[in-house]
Amino acid sequence: MDQIAEVKQKTDIVDIISGYVDLKKSGRNYKGLCPFHSEKTPSFMVSQELQLYKCFGCGEGGDVFTFLEKIEGYDFSHALEVLADRAGIKLVKSAPAKDTSKEKLIYEINELTALFYHKVLTATKAGKPALAYLRDKRKLTLDTIKVFQLGYSPDTWDTLLKFLTKKGYKATDLEAAGVIVTKSSGTGYIDKFRGRVMFPFSDVSGRIVGFSGRTISDRKPKYLNSPETLVFHKSNFLYGLDKGKIAIKQEGAVFVEGPMDVISAYQAGIKNVVASSGTSLTEDQLRLISRYTKNITFCFDSDFAGISAIKRAISLAEKQHFDIKVAMVPEKYKDLDELVHEDTELAKQLFANAVVIYDFFLVAALKRHQKTDPLGKKNIVEELLPVFSQITSPIVRDHYVEKLSQELNVKADIIRSLLTNRAQVADYEEFKEAPHTSTSDKAVFSKSSYEEYFLALLLQSNVDIIRSFLYKHHQEDFANVAVRETLAALKTYLHNAETYNVEAFIDTMNVDFKNFVRDVYLWDVGSISENSQNIVKELTLLSSRIEKKAARDKITALAKKLKLAEAENNVEAIKKLSEGIKELSEKLL
Repeated sequence: MDQIAEVKQKTDIVDIISGYVDLKKSGRNYKGLCPFHSEKTPSFMVSQELQLYKCFGCGEGGDVFTFLEKIEGYDFSHALEVLADRAGIKLVKSAPAKDTSKEKLIYEINELTALFYHKVLTATKAGKPALAYLRDKRKLTLDTIKVFQLGYSPDTWDTLLKFLTKKGYKATDLEAAGVIVTKSSGTGYIDKFRGRVMFPFSDVSGRIVGFSGRTISDRKPKYLNSPETLVFHKSNFLYGLDKGKIAIKQEGAVFVEGPMDVISAYQAGIKNVVASSGTSLTEDQLRLISRYTKNITFCFDSDFAGISAIKRAISLAEKQHFDIKVAMVPEKYKDLDELVHEDTELAKQLFANAVVIYDFFLVAALKRHQKTDPLGKKNIVEELLPVFSQITSPIVRDHYVEKLSQELNVKADIIRSLLTNRAQVADYEEFKEAPHTSTSDKAVFSKSSYEEYFLALLLQSNVDIIRSFLYKHHQEDFANVAVRETLAALKTYLHNAETYNVEAFIDTMNVDFKNFVRDVYLWDVGSISENSQNIVKELTLLSSRIEKKAARDKITALAKKLKLAEAENNVEAIKKLSEGIKELSEKLL
């Protein structure tokens, strides 16, 4: 047995996925809300027997390695290392795959670059101005600087380039890591970051994926971030998550503007803080934080102006069913960083007393417009409709409809009708913009596709039930080719095997149908498969339906032949076909 197979054998996929998804037993499988897309009804299934998962909503599926790669952004080798360590297996290193090797090289370059910048900041003359900036102006301790591995990039053209090439790294690999860039004129390379305080970007595992550099002079831009690389994708990265994920699980997540807000809060003991670092909040970032909490708070500076950006963020968060609050930094303070240093207790109270986001927008609208004036009422409603229409919970939405009705002395039904119209228009616009694909692009299962449902129930039954229903039908009774092939293979398997094991059966299948069978086996049949009487009853109903459908199809085919025989006045054929139609028709009674 190779090490990959050994790790897989000693790993329970249900145990791993349960760390991210609330799984509940459903027949022989487990189900929960998919962590890869937003849904209200569980369509994410996990099989302990097959050690596989499948979402019948978005189509994501695979084994335990695939899951960790998708959910944590790991490459295969890192997922293998994590699972091997969990299983107590010591891996024997082998030559890495090309892509994995490239990613590993970039991680090495980033790690060495971070160490270099940190050394320059804390132990060189060149780093003294930056260290003074962090300690005196930003009031950071040496311990905090060390924890976040802050650094300084020398204000020179190629100091880092020379350091890393002396260590044996190629310039092309340094460019792929995003730490150097080609010269704007001539040939060769220069350091990307020069004369900046450096903030290493660490993923949830603590590996450095990129950097942000803040100027300590008047150089533009104020912040300069790493480009997209094999290991850094800004749309699914959150600064501070590696340090704060435990606190976030316990207290929820606070979204702030940038790295300094995160670091200052952490130093003050507020560790559940993250920043999106130079990008508007994305669906991927919300999916990332949803592994740890469904409670998020947006912290705004006193001069907050990006109201449209936060409305978009609310829309995204509502779709993923977050509970959303807002905390406004008092006008006395420029930002959270300043508040934390001047009044740590007030900062903690700010988050503890954060208000529901919809209350925030309601109060803000009432402040901006005169609620006793007809035009003011109109402006308040028009301002709040786009916000309230994003609320996915009918209970929460109705609460705010009633609240707004009372504030404006306007009938609640009028506001409800406006919200309904708004939602309908929004749904239509979303439908127009969405890419539409045929259901043939991926397997889609529902109880209306009763042949697949029949097969799903059969595969999740015991061997006696399987045998009792397997031979009730002819292969041609099934319109679905994959179902026909699976049932034929199942007959062959049970003829040669003493017991039924679904994994062993799938191994005997033609490679073209293996994934189909795995998907069908993962289908949610609920508690039916846990009770033999229920499953027999359901299979009997389905069997009757399949038989009648097959009879109707045969009648249609015979009727076409009968019409041709009548046109040719073929008496013998007419008699034979009529008798066949009569015999089949009796099965429909």
